[in-house]
Amino acid sequence: MPNDFDSVNRDVELRDLYNSEDAFKLGPAYARAYRARINSNLKFWDSLDGKIEWPPDAQGDHPLADLLLADFMVVDVSKPYADDSYLEIERKLLKGSPHQTFGGRSLDDDCMDTFLTFMVNAGNGPRISDGVDEPTVRASGTFPYLAPPDPNPPVPKPPAVAPAADGLR
Repeated sequence: MPNDFDSVNRDVELRDLYNSEDAFKLGPAYARAYRARINSNLKFWDSLDGKIEWPPDAQGDHPLADLLLADFMVVDVSKPYADDSYLEIERKLLKGSPHQTFGGRSLDDDCMDTFLTFMVNAGNGPRISDGVDEPTVRASGTFPYLAPPDPNPPVPKPPAVAPAADGLR
């Protein structure tokens, strides 16, 4: 929840406060601030393609605000598993149709592309990509589902050290 687009709470860092909340029941102290931040960010994302897929309600709330404020993933274990089921339950609920998969997400799912597409065009346009299309190493298909170590991990750059004010170290 970056604060760049929040005209109400731009000077308040809400992420740590929000992350300390009970995901199933936000406390009342910052609820309006969280809602303002979510609404402003969702309005930004929805505007990226020049079309408004998610018009606000009479109170000015974005249709996805409650979904994202309730920061937990819904799964239905009575439905079949699918590799690409991320947000399927939520998307079907918003359309008023029954979901077909368990929801949730698989370890190798490109969930960020699904999420970006959902926010930007509600799934009514081209898939929006973050530029990362797959993991470096795919997860195992058997428990404990761990991926083997990356045989070519990136090498971190050493941190830049700024010179001391007097030029000495």
